[in-house]
Amino acid sequence: MNLRFYTIYLALLSFTEVALAANNAAWNCEQGKNGEWTCLNQGQNTPETAQPKVISPEKPAVASQQTPPAAVPQQPAAATPAQAIEHVQTNRPGEDEAAKPASKPEKLHAKISESQKPVLEKLPARSASAPQKVQNQGWTCKSGDETKNWNCNLSGPDPKGEAQIVADTETSSTWLTPAYSQQQERTFQTLRAEFEQDPWQNCSDWSAKKIKHKTTSSKDRDSADTDVTADFSEIFDGEVLSFTGNVDLNRADQHLMADKASYDTVADTMDAQGNVIYSESTLALASDTASLSLGKDQARLRKTQFINAEAPLRGTADVMYRDSKTLSRYHHASFTSCQPGNQDWVAHAERVKMNRETGKGSAKNAWLEFKGVPVLYTPYISFPIDDRRTSGLLAPTFGNTQRNGFDFAAPFYWNIAPNFDTTITPRYMEKRGGMLRNKLRYLTETSQGSLGTEILPHDELRGGTRYSASFKDNSRFTESLSTLTDLNYVSDDEYINDMNNALGFQQTNRFLPSTAYAYYSGLPKTSFSTGINHYESLDKTLTANDMPYDMLPRVNLNFGHEFEKMPISLAMNNEYTHFYHDVRVNGQRFNLAPSISTPLESSAGFFIPKITGQYTQYQFTNQATPNQPDSVSRMLPIFSVDSGLMFEKDINLGGSGYTHTLEPRAFYLYIPRKDQSDIPLFDTAAYDTNFYSLFRENRFSGVDRIQDANQITLAGTTRLIDSQTGLEPLKLSLGQVIYFQDRSVDLEYLADNRAAENSTTSNFVGEMSGQMTKHLSYSTGAQWDPIENGFSRAQGVLRYRNQPGQIFDIGYRWRNYNPADLYQFGSTDISQSDISFRWPLAAGWYGLGRWQYSFNFDKTTESFIGIEKETCCWRLRVIGRRYINGANTTNILDPDAKPENAFFVQLELKGLTSFGDQVDTFLQRNLNGYRPYDDFED
Repeated sequence: MNLRFYTIYLALLSFTEVALAANNAAWNCEQGKNGEWTCLNQGQNTPETAQPKVISPEKPAVASQQTPPAAVPQQPAAATPAQAIEHVQTNRPGEDEAAKPASKPEKLHAKISESQKPVLEKLPARSASAPQKVQNQGWTCKSGDETKNWNCNLSGPDPKGEAQIVADTETSSTWLTPAYSQQQERTFQTLRAEFEQDPWQNCSDWSAKKIKHKTTSSKDRDSADTDVTADFSEIFDGEVLSFTGNVDLNRADQHLMADKASYDTVADTMDAQGNVIYSESTLALASDTASLSLGKDQARLRKTQFINAEAPLRGTADVMYRDSKTLSRYHHASFTSCQPGNQDWVAHAERVKMNRETGKGSAKNAWLEFKGVPVLYTPYISFPIDDRRTSGLLAPTFGNTQRNGFDFAAPFYWNIAPNFDTTITPRYMEKRGGMLRNKLRYLTETSQGSLGTEILPHDELRGGTRYSASFKDNSRFTESLSTLTDLNYVSDDEYINDMNNALGFQQTNRFLPSTAYAYYSGLPKTSFSTGINHYESLDKTLTANDMPYDMLPRVNLNFGHEFEKMPISLAMNNEYTHFYHDVRVNGQRFNLAPSISTPLESSAGFFIPKITGQYTQYQFTNQATPNQPDSVSRMLPIFSVDSGLMFEKDINLGGSGYTHTLEPRAFYLYIPRKDQSDIPLFDTAAYDTNFYSLFRENRFSGVDRIQDANQITLAGTTRLIDSQTGLEPLKLSLGQVIYFQDRSVDLEYLADNRAAENSTTSNFVGEMSGQMTKHLSYSTGAQWDPIENGFSRAQGVLRYRNQPGQIFDIGYRWRNYNPADLYQFGSTDISQSDISFRWPLAAGWYGLGRWQYSFNFDKTTESFIGIEKETCCWRLRVIGRRYINGANTTNILDPDAKPENAFFVQLELKGLTSFGDQVDTFLQRNLNGYRPYDDFED
């Protein structure tokens, strides 16, 4: 015979975007096909109202025996239930000490399984040193509804005199006092012990993975045996089952304890009273009383405390009313994600209503306190209680910058439809005035994207109306056809610089790009793409001539083929681009690059000869220089051979085993010389020099310039690999290009660097890196200039990583002025240090910061300092930043460049919301090695 628990869903309040529903299962009975209920006893299959059956041991020895249902003595047919109960009460052990021999009460055990009838067994009596708790007489009280107090009945003499109604205890709320008393905290600790794993086990270490609690399915619970033990048990002829004294019920993952529990099959009600504790895999709950109406899906619980292990969250409710399966109400509710014993933040509400059918909840007189101080109050709030989106206010953001003063934004979320929503954000900047921002999102079967707009009607600092717009879309029409769109527009070139909050600003953002592309990959080894690129200035120091070309459009068609039985690889890269510029020459470029190679590769080495035919055709318009041709074509063959060997052996150094490798490599390149000075530079620039650039077929990006070459690169790499740990403490790479002829193809801004073009060798490049320990690594590099007979650049970085709390980097970069670097770095030497860290201070606090210093000008170019703390229930980040804005000056190292200051705070209450700016995003981008907390949780 099967017994199921009846589950109560106890939902919790949330003041913004989240709410938690917790399950509270007290008792449950199963109704068979014939309409009868099965609750720890065999039901009666009769249409008439069953008369109560009483287990009434006449002697203690008989009462403690196992009594099968067939041997239960029957009361006379005319007896009423009250008479039956009176009969039982007068024959209980211990009621008439003079008339009955002394005996020790014995605990009874009821066991119910799927295929057996309920059986009562006696358990060994307790010793004299452990007296039993017997509650067979006195007051029996059930919780009332919201308009009444208690429903109490007296059994036997009243030990305290006349009967009286027990009044509710009024809940007081005094600021700066603990939200939970010491007794409640002890109860939370008891509930915490109900779980196999402590829900807050890893909360002090945010790098630890989040605990995943196993859940038991309803099917497994239905088929599991149910064991009930109690000091005294009664079964009334299929109507009432009663357990009294140390009731302990177990089934599968469910556990219930109470002083007394009873189930009435006629009224279909269940009551559990006195120190009620219920737990399952992800929920633990304590209550004074629980009264359930199973047929109506109704329940009442008083003085309830709970822990939900999945969040984790804990909280209380003075009274909980379950009106139906989907509707529940709570009086004087509170919750927090802090572990028991910690009340750093607590959310409260006088009245809470949860509707699981609509997925919405509401709260009246709700407030939030942090460190005992109230920080937020609302007379009414509506919020979602599941994953369904709900319209309402989101957490505000605030900060302070030198450019805008105090900056405050209060977003409002509007759930328009299941696949459409928008966020409307009023923003106030102390120095500029009010702004309105809107971001509309959509989701269809093939597309997802957003449309964002901003408008500042009147900039009080600069004057005039300022605005911006953006459109982003990602669509996939078939498995092979997709589009990607990112369009952006601003009213002026200083808009992003002025309206940004100084956390998201990047010095490299001198242009605002807009792109829209379509991609097709339906054919094997074939890819096709077409789209547009447009650029808008974000830097007031840029002139119209400095702006990059727009590509309207760019089309690429690439395909390749490899033969199974022959080491031959074919490839074809084709491109068409229309370049457009307001003041410079416009052009259309058509480029074909077929190639064939024969890769011969094995574990011992590789040998890859390759031939490429590079054909490019140009059509020009809007020529700025007279007598220039309107059409230019160029055909160049490119021949290269890339080869390398791999040697390795095991060696012993200092008593430790290592694998030593030696990897020599040679790369030969030949490209005939061809004058290309009549071709404008549309999208071409020189690559920076490093070890891997020594093996490029073209030292220029883009195809407006193809270098002339008759050269060979000789290089090699050696490694030491720890045989036990797998770490690589040493990787050394050396290489140099040997030129067999002078180079004549260059860029306009390299015209003054002819000495380098006539040199017989390139810079000698060396790079070294290694992982010395699990936490300590390094990387260095240097280039020797044979013309100047000295180093042209060098850098080195030492990194320490003991994630997540200990991060330390110290580095130095030096670069000698070279005309080849003018386009990227300006006409100046660079001598710059960079130090960054995140390090524990005390009591869970961390210090973090970064300092970039220029020795050329003896000034700081970028710095920020801050503190951060992570606890089980909140995170706090405070950042102060001082930086030189690259959008305000041509060279951030200019002595006249003036720094700007900004200050930001972010407070996150776990399980609730976050206040302030996205400081964590800024740290991830600007503090090398910093990882957001979510990266460590899953």
